[in-house]
Parts: sequence; structure tokens; C-alpha cells
Amino acid sequence: MFRSTSLKMPVVVISAVAAFAISVFNVDAASKRVYVTNAGSGTVSIVDTSTNKVVNTIRVGVWPAGITIDPAAKRAYVVNSNEGDSTVSVIDTDSNSIIASIKVGLGPMSMALNPGAGIGYAADTEHIVDGKNVNKTLSVIDLKTNTVKGKIEVGVGPFDMNTMDNKLFVSNSGDWTVSVVNMADNKVVDTIKMVDTPLGIAVDQNKKKVYVAIHGKGKVSVIDARSNKEITTIDVGKTAWYIATDPAKNRAYVTIREENVLVVINTATDKVIERINIGKEPIGVAVDPENNRVYVANHGDVSLAIMDTTNNKIIGTVKLSPSTDSTYSGSPWGVAIY
Repeated sequence: MFRSTSLKMPVVVISAVAAFAISVFNVDAASKRVYVTNAGSGTVSIVDTSTNKVVNTIRVGVWPAGITIDPAAKRAYVVNSNEGDSTVSVIDTDSNSIIASIKVGLGPMSMALNPGAGIGYAADTEHIVDGKNVNKTLSVIDLKTNTVKGKIEVGVGPFDMNTMDNKLFVSNSGDWTVSVVNMADNKVVDTIKMVDTPLGIAVDQNKKKVYVAIHGKGKVSVIDARSNKEITTIDVGKTAWYIATDPAKNRAYVTIREENVLVVINTATDKVIERINIGKEPIGVAVDPENNRVYVANHGDVSLAIMDTTNNKIIGTVKLSPSTDSTYSGSPWGVAIY
């Protein structure tokens, strides 16, 4: 699981996705900021996209991994995945201050939102007992009160989540499945078997497809979101972690941590079209479709890579090292754009 050397995680902490814990929202391009969770230092770096400079650093919890944003409510939710912490930090994006800390299940890795219903879901990812992961629930959060209102039992080790058409798709890393939850009643309506460990999960609303990074086999599984059936797999390389999609451009972007590359998939054909050297140990990835940008958190060299999606060229790198406003840095993980 996530403390194992196969996933290159420190044994004292738990690492996210996604996405994820990874999310992108369409707002005024001039005001966009990139939020990067720095897992090793317990902070979030905020990068101004007009200058590609770190403009703020926020102290959150222990080993922050997944991050997602509700742009209408002006809230960012950061999942602190260390088992001793196991909280979600709520950030007011106007003031960039912490306004709440929500205690969830042990070892959480990601969070997904259903803003219309005022509900959030935190993946209670990992708690090891006698060598086995016993976690298999999502914490259901009331976003108005910032309190947990219930649990949903899914598969073992829920890792990343994404939503489409009132369904919540959950990658269960411990039993190699994807759970499909009906968000109308928070009931599991389907379970899809994967060939190996599923991690990052992304959706293409236009094509009604779900893309799942299969870590152990170096593949991406493609699921038909209407039938909840796997329709194909795509070979991408060793240790796939997270995925982000750009439906308008028919693209999906997959981080391949062990090979230090970003794989570009044509979602019209579900074929790999390019492999890009992106940085050391890429993990989190997010797309800004309005400005033709992809942002990748490089865990190993403590940087944020910026790629132009019109030509798949790296156009900048933001070093997430200590700056004048903070002494904290280290191990970037999740990315969100607001």
C-alpha cells in the first residue's frame, strides 16, 4: 500500500492523489492561482500564473496530499494524509487563511465535492492492522458546518475520486476496484474490477469516459461512465499516478513517477501520442484549458513544471524552495487551479 517502498513513500507518513485529489476550475484567467500541496513540509504554495512566482505559503496539516476547490464558495479543501493528523484543512481563498479543520477517517488521501448538495467526500485511505489495510470508507462532509455526517463503505483503500452525472467514481487501491456511488442517496451502485492498483482518476464529461491510472501495471483503464464497464486499457509506462483531462482538446495527461515523464493521450482514439520529460518524480497534474497550460508537481526535485498544451513544450519551472515569506518547503504532491 502507500507506505510500501514500491510506491516510494516514507514509512512514517502516508502520501494523494488526486487527485486528485487534483482539480481545475474555469475562472477569470487574469486572477488564476495554482495551489500546490507540499507534503513534506505541511504547507500549500500559491503560485501567481501571470508571473509564475510563489506569492503566498499557507501552513496546513501533516503530509497534505489531495486538494480540491469550490470556486463559487471560495473554499479550498486540503487533505492532510498523515494518520496522526487525518484532517481536511478548509482555506478561504480570498484571505488565504485556514477557517476550519475537519477530522475525517484515518490516512485520507483525496476529497471530492458535490457543491449543489453541499456535500464533500473524503477518502479514508489507509490504516494498517497486522499488515493489512482495514480502511474501506468515505467520510461524508456537510460543507456548511464542516462536520462529518456519515460514512459510505466502498472498497479497500479508497485513493482518488471524481464525479460525473451525479455519480462518484472511487479508485480502491487495496482491492483493485473502482466503486460507483450514486450521489443522490450515497449508495454504491456498481463495482468495477481493475487489473492492478488503481490510483488517480479523471473524467471526460463530453465522451462519458472515466480514466483510471493503474499503478502496478503501468496502464490507464478507460471506463464507459454510462454502463460502468471497462472498454479498453492504454499502456503508459511504469508507476502511473495521476490523470487530468482536457475534454475540449481530446487530451488526457498522466504522470509516470518512476520514469519522470508526462504521458499525453488522445482521448478520441485512446492512444498515447507523446511522452514528455517533465521533472523528477511527477505526481500531481492539473489542466488550465483556457490558457493552454498543464501544471505538474514534481515531488522529487521540489518544483512545479508548466507545459504549453498547444505544442507540449515545457515553458517554465517554479522552484518550490524556501522563499523570503516562508522557511518551509518539500515534496510537492497535489495541484489545483483557481
